[in-house]
Amino acid sequence: MVKSVFELALYIELNLFAFSILLVLLLFTRSKTNRLLFDQKLFITLIVSNAILLIFDTLMVVFDGMGGQGYRILLYISTFVYYIFNTLISMFWYMYIHYYIYRNKPALMKQLSYISIPFFIVCILTVLSLFGNYAFYIDSNNIYHRGRYFILITILSFLYIVFSYILLFIKRRSMKRKEFLTLLLFAIPAIIGGVIQVIIYGITLLWICTTLSLMIIYINIQNTQLYKDYLTDLYNRRQLDNYMRAKINNSNTRRIVGYMIDIDSFKKINDVYGHDIGDLALKITAQVLRDTFSQNDFIARYGGDEFVVITDINDGEDPYEYIDKINYNLTSLNSKKDLAFKIGLSIGCSIQVPGETLTDFFRRMDKMMYINKAKTR
Repeated sequence: MVKSVFELALYIELNLFAFSILLVLLLFTRSKTNRLLFDQKLFITLIVSNAILLIFDTLMVVFDGMGGQGYRILLYISTFVYYIFNTLISMFWYMYIHYYIYRNKPALMKQLSYISIPFFIVCILTVLSLFGNYAFYIDSNNIYHRGRYFILITILSFLYIVFSYILLFIKRRSMKRKEFLTLLLFAIPAIIGGVIQVIIYGITLLWICTTLSLMIIYINIQNTQLYKDYLTDLYNRRQLDNYMRAKINNSNTRRIVGYMIDIDSFKKINDVYGHDIGDLALKITAQVLRDTFSQNDFIARYGGDEFVVITDINDGEDPYEYIDKINYNLTSLNSKKDLAFKIGLSIGCSIQVPGETLTDFFRRMDKMMYINKAKTR
């Protein structure tokens, strides 16, 4: 796999370009103001894994054929890490697809012992390669070669992609067409690059192509503003629905509490002061909620001038303490007299009952909010 100086420089340049794209994806995927959901964490894991593979793939090419015991050790380390992550990223992709479809983290975790079997087989073969010809071997000239079980490792890695496609086709009718096609197309660049790399020894395109695949996911699903309210930077109704489906599916000893929050006389604020000031009132309310709740709590703009907050409490904790905190922060804000009007909020609180539907849960929140709003009026 020894390359000329020109080929080596070109290869490093391509990998650096792909690595830069991954850094940009990581920068824009991470959120400092909102809690990351499990599928978003998995997506970040895919980005980081791909970046690690690009680094060690580059190091493999650089150290390949270089004389000396030091370079031999570095080549072994680079190749070892490369083979481990080669299969690991495929497993993460399967996990991403599974959770994206079912939104059930406990169910996914229960399958993890079975899901990880191909990965552990690859780990064993990779460790054995340090002592013999299994996944790979390095000859006396410090040149990397594929091992006798290289094809087996390739098949094990592709198994994750195959099972991901099976899941997609099984659940395609429950998904939106755009989501289905995006997830379907994800693996195609990586598969093409991987097939070329397996057939034509010495060509390394797989992880550059995988970077392209991650861009497809990012552009079409992960960050197309499907989950964010552009005005307040809170989660929107769509993400609230996703979050609640996953929340109810997850077994948890803590109780789910929801707060429905509505700005009092919001129409009057718009009519008297204009929609720009109305937008400002929405942003200020969003900030009050951020100041009141922690990053582990889920805050969303439900629609119009309504907000929803979802949090957990232990038995014996008082859910109405949060309402007191909201009112305290609101009083502090209004006392500054930075606005020509005071912001008032009507709040409805509801504790989710086991077995209760989302519709009933939100209906009770909404009912309590309107009871409090009537009292305010």
